Amino acid sequence: LPYGLYGFRWAIEVIFYEQKTFWSFGKYMVRSKKGIESYVNFLAIAYSCVQLLPFKQERYAHLKEESSQVKKQLIGMAIQQEVFFYTFVLSIENRIKSLAILKAYEQWVEEKHNF
Repeated sequence: LPYGLYGFRWAIEVIFYEQKTFWSFGKYMVRSKKGIESYVNFLAIAYSCVQLLPFKQERYAHLKEESSQVKKQLIGMAIQQEVFFYTFVLSIENRIKSLAILKAYEQWVEEKHNF
């Protein structure tokens, strides 16, 4: 192989190594051809998004020079915080809605008994 092509091959090998090692996809088992294709496409998209994020979002610019492992860890923590916050806000909103429904029901019951 020409040296230039080997460099391209090496970059692909690094991507698969990082996906298996740092992203914990090494034990992910797929048995069908379609499943394997979907798995590889999913990994490529997720990996590319994480690698490109520091260049597209100023908020993550400090990650440009960090390793894939550090990027994955920090972005994963940010996602966990977002999910926790979203779940927390939803539970509060549901509680507020429930209280409003209970209050409306109590008022309705009081009005019915006053007739």
